[in-house]
Amino acid sequence: MKRLICAMLSLMMILSFTACSNDKTENVAGSQSNKKSSDKILIYLSGSQAMIDKLEAEFEKDRGDVADFLTMSCGQVRSKVWTEKEAGQIQADVIWGSDPLIYNKLDDQGLLEKIEVKNMESMNEEYIIKNRNYIYINERYITIMYNKKAFKDSKVPQSYEDLLKEQYTDKLVMADANRSSTALGIASSIYQIKNENIDYFKQLQKNGVYLAKSNGIVPSKILEGEFDLGIGPHDSVIRLRKKAKKEGYEMPVDIIWPAEGAISIKRPIAIVKNKNRSDNNNKVAKEFVNFMLSKKAQMITNNFGFVSVRKDIENKYLPKDIKKCNIDWKKATDNEDNFKKQYEQIFQD
Repeated sequence: MKRLICAMLSLMMILSFTACSNDKTENVAGSQSNKKSSDKILIYLSGSQAMIDKLEAEFEKDRGDVADFLTMSCGQVRSKVWTEKEAGQIQADVIWGSDPLIYNKLDDQGLLEKIEVKNMESMNEEYIIKNRNYIYINERYITIMYNKKAFKDSKVPQSYEDLLKEQYTDKLVMADANRSSTALGIASSIYQIKNENIDYFKQLQKNGVYLAKSNGIVPSKILEGEFDLGIGPHDSVIRLRKKAKKEGYEMPVDIIWPAEGAISIKRPIAIVKNKNRSDNNNKVAKEFVNFMLSKKAQMITNNFGFVSVRKDIENKYLPKDIKKCNIDWKKATDNEDNFKKQYEQIFQD
């Protein structure tokens, strides 16, 4: 089915989403506004609309119209899920996107179904989770982005630490962890690799970092020349490169792999517990999760810049000489409230 109810999406656009992990955020996510079809599953997800269109078409090719896909930003997914949780029942049957922080919280409260993975032998060992009721579907890396035109005669930064230097004052943009779910995951990850030293963010603020509403805005602001540097997921740059190549214009935005390493942000998928879900919809929800692990679906997401979890799809995005920083997401979840409080004190609206 081509996108969800128009009125629902219009209302979503009107509403302002605040901190993506604020449990009491007021938005359209209340159960009163979700009139989902009883004979179809409802999927909340984030990502490129073109990618999601391809996934939907492939999933429903042999099944018919069995699912409604509601595409949002990661922060909107998180806000909507938590508002519905507060109202008594998350309306989505399946959630896909963002990072493990929200899934850990949902799982800790017993809100996720156990997932049965078929053909687990096709997955790389590092992506297999044995003690959680969600699974990883993709991986993305946090990088420093830069405008090549702005650095023709000057040196680009080589690390997150370099971004604190005076020569980069007022040149950096990143998404605001008070507004974006993925930005919260990014900030939490940087906090962890900086040995939980909040002073790093104090120094970023002092050096004039600009906070954008979402990660999608970051490469656009660099592309338009508004900022020279950015922190954000690598896949957005991959999609911009492909667009530039297709449309025949120069792509000035490139990636710096920081000396600290490429921070790995894994994107989970989960099935929400709902005792009123029909047996058929339970079956379809499980099929969708396993479909997302199929080679066909993984090739689609890989072509949009996301790293596959499968053994038989090469990781063509992370250079072999770049180390990967795997974050302790349990620790990040346990420390989330404390980190957010400190972050909010530094970056007050």
